[in-house]
Amino acid sequence: MTVIEIEVVFDFVCAWCYIGKRKLDRAIALYQKVYPGGRNDVFSIKWRPYYLNYNPHAYSVPKSELIDDRLSDMTLEQRTSLFSRMNQIGRSVGIDFKAGGMIGNTRDAHRLVHLCGTQSPEVQSALVEKILEAYHELEKDISSQEVLTELAVDTGLDAKQVHEWLDSDLAAEVVDNQACKNKEEEGNTGVPRYIIQNVYQLAGAADPSEFIEIFTKVKEDESQR
Repeated sequence: MTVIEIEVVFDFVCAWCYIGKRKLDRAIALYQKVYPGGRNDVFSIKWRPYYLNYNPHAYSVPKSELIDDRLSDMTLEQRTSLFSRMNQIGRSVGIDFKAGGMIGNTRDAHRLVHLCGTQSPEVQSALVEKILEAYHELEKDISSQEVLTELAVDTGLDAKQVHEWLDSDLAAEVVDNQACKNKEEEGNTGVPRYIIQNVYQLAGAADPSEFIEIFTKVKEDESQR
């Protein structure tokens, strides 16, 4: 049995991070299905914060306004091409992107993921999936503590613990420091970013084949020791 450790640097408002997660999930499932002995290998995934800071305001605003602001230097044709490509790739991994909804910042969402990470990597990944889906497909404001609580409870967390966590500043400094470190890291390529076995790196919404190639290298490296 091989334990394959993966750190994912991401932010929830990043569409390519959602696509990347789905591709990573597919890569793991395929590896465990086709690689000899792969079903016995364990994947340990840790989700690391990154603040894209799309919203300069201290309150939630319509997502469409932020999109217009960030893409103001693009022509209509360029925007159409960008969204067409993103939507096409999204559909290929089961994502139906929606442009509606509100967003403030993602600090509390990352704090909640940090809380999950102290309890269960599986629950942490499940919560990441739910928050990404809520923002990109269900048009929910993931900076809302009410929304985050609902998603966390649906994932299996205790409602009282979630309320107390979000009402406090617990782990706020830890998450802020991690996000700052991830942004200032030498060779920063933005998000998503994947560090596998603390050796191999992938950037962007990599294809499953790229992940599997690295998983295979990790397996072979261990067998040669």
